[in-house]
Amino acid sequence: MTNRSAHALNPVSLLMFLVAMVTLVIVARLFYLQIIKYGFYQEAAAREHLGYTELPAKRGEILVKDYTTGETYTIASNTTMDLIYADPKLIVNKTLVAATLSDILFNLEREREKDNERIIKERREFKRTGNMEAYDRVTPLSDEELKEAYYQEILKKIGRDTREEILLADNLPQEFLDAISAKNINGIEIRGAKLYGYPQKIYNKRKTAQALSDYLQIPWPRLEQILIGENRYEIIAGKVDPEVSRILRETIQQDKEQNPDAPNYSGIGFTEEYYRFYPESTLAANILGFVDKKGSGQYGIEETFDKQMRGKKGVFKAQMDTFGRQITVGESVIQPAVNGQDIVLTIDRTIQLEVERILKAGVEKYNANSGQVIIIDPKTSKIITMAHYPTFNPNNYGDAFSKVDIDFTPEEIESLWPIEESDTHFYFYRNFDTDDKFEVFKDVEEGKAPVYQRYANLFGAEVYQNKIVSSIYEPGSVFKPIAMVSAIDDGDVTPDHTFYESGPIEVDEYTIRNATDEYRGRQTMTNVLEQSSNVGMAYVAKKIGRNLFYNYMLRFGFDERTGIEFDNEQAGYIEYFTGWADSELVTHAFGQGIAVTPLQMANAYAALANKGVLMQPYIVEEIHEANGKITTTEPVAVRQAISEDSANKITAMLVSAVENGVANKAQVDGHYVAGKTGTSQTYKWGEPLKGAGTTITSFAGYGPIDDPKFVVLVKLDRPRASEWGSETAAPIFKDIATFLFDYYNVPPDKY
Repeated sequence: MTNRSAHALNPVSLLMFLVAMVTLVIVARLFYLQIIKYGFYQEAAAREHLGYTELPAKRGEILVKDYTTGETYTIASNTTMDLIYADPKLIVNKTLVAATLSDILFNLEREREKDNERIIKERREFKRTGNMEAYDRVTPLSDEELKEAYYQEILKKIGRDTREEILLADNLPQEFLDAISAKNINGIEIRGAKLYGYPQKIYNKRKTAQALSDYLQIPWPRLEQILIGENRYEIIAGKVDPEVSRILRETIQQDKEQNPDAPNYSGIGFTEEYYRFYPESTLAANILGFVDKKGSGQYGIEETFDKQMRGKKGVFKAQMDTFGRQITVGESVIQPAVNGQDIVLTIDRTIQLEVERILKAGVEKYNANSGQVIIIDPKTSKIITMAHYPTFNPNNYGDAFSKVDIDFTPEEIESLWPIEESDTHFYFYRNFDTDDKFEVFKDVEEGKAPVYQRYANLFGAEVYQNKIVSSIYEPGSVFKPIAMVSAIDDGDVTPDHTFYESGPIEVDEYTIRNATDEYRGRQTMTNVLEQSSNVGMAYVAKKIGRNLFYNYMLRFGFDERTGIEFDNEQAGYIEYFTGWADSELVTHAFGQGIAVTPLQMANAYAALANKGVLMQPYIVEEIHEANGKITTTEPVAVRQAISEDSANKITAMLVSAVENGVANKAQVDGHYVAGKTGTSQTYKWGEPLKGAGTTITSFAGYGPIDDPKFVVLVKLDRPRASEWGSETAAPIFKDIATFLFDYYNVPPDKY
């Protein structure tokens, strides 16, 4: 007989094994809840039993000054506007309330914009399906129809007794989401890390509440009430104009006085909402950046000083009883909020306004993609102006992503150039030879014809960038004075030093030519700058040599960040001199083969205007803390880049370049200015492009000559009216300099 007891557990051993397994599961669960999820439940308990409340901090403001009047202006502030909501359960006479609300809140301009969006959307759908007859029937609503539609919309909202959707939880742990998903509960949906409920689809609300209670940390009886979806909160309108809000409040108050026992508007409420507000609209937008919907600073000063301007939230904790009431004898803790710091910029508001106007007109006149202007005080390198066009409105920063439909011909569709092998993202070339293009998006729906769209502003989020500090470019001939003064400072040449310009020269396998292919025989170094001679600058570069030229570039601050108060400042790029070929040595002297930022270029000119002293640029004048402490930025001298004598000589040469050379369109009536034009090539697939619409044009200059108060750099990207800086950037400089001489009340020095 086989002894079976040797192969089986006896009842006592089996029981002990089961007890051990259950104990292990309980311990593991307790470890998970008490150790791993301790923070999660501690916070929940604090909010439930200690009445934990966060006290918001006020975000700091950004301010600028008008330096002639001394007046300070807020250009980034905070505002509160009313959100109007309704509790449908408390509204008895719904038609009366809807009529009153629509009469007071209706805004024809806003509703007309919404109707235009409707037209675009409906026409797009009919176009997709090829129903052009219906497409033609889509017409704008009349003013009366818009108001009736607005009334019906409000009536629908205040008549909605049951909520269609409920956000049950946000940012739940993934393991909770996975467990809930596995239960496959009707009327419950997971989107990302959020859990939604749809009351009308939840058949057994008690059972559903019991299934979700542990995950949501809400007692199931309370959760059951939530899942019923009783609608006690319906948003009627947000960002309500204060005057409109006042009228509505007065109407409600009058009704209360007339009907104290049964007011008609008892279901209407007001909630203040906080907004970041930019009262000057687009002014200095690329300097400021914006604050997104989550309250985080994006781009510009808003991003760089986000932590400082946010401040620190406060905390209020009060002991609560089991019914959620504060225990008056219990411990309460108040940690007050600390408001954010205010930032005062060096920008002169009046100059910024005028320069933005001049730049916009210039970009449009010369048909450029974009343009930038920077103005610096040469004695301190504080920023007086940073202007961009096109730009954006920080109050409506999302508009940068707005798209418009494009009606392409079949031939144009065939010519679309895929971006990164995408079948929905393309470039459309207006001129393939000059690389003139914009992005196109193909919107596809199954069974319908595709719709092609582009950004309404042509550039999308690119308009957020402060290109003066974040974009690098080949400066071209505007760099020639830096090379020239380096040679003067080293004693290699003088302003009157001559060489013979007989024609193009061969360097390595390249031919170096003047831009106009004209050659003028014996020329002084002053003539070289006047006529912007590439051959002359090649001569100068050979006189300096690689090592010394490279070190002078570093002394002027190229190939390193300036340290200005922007997180995304670029350092530019100049290859170490030991890697330069002979051709690179000479082309660097006229601004090719190197990459700089407009800020670096302007600050180098500031050193020329400041007796050879390079200063560190800054744009933050003061920081004001909530406790009243003020920190003021002091100017910092970086180094003596060149001697004062060399700076005086190059200034005289640059005055001659404006008075007697190709930069003559920068001349200012009654005043001498020092300056130089620049025209640099752009490239496509590594090959240089030629012709109007392919260059970056610029002009850098300063004045007045005896005591410079401003340095101005104008840069235009791909102007199509002319490829030359002398024809595009120089006239813009003239307009700006003319304004500045008047603004600073500088007496004339040219008769």
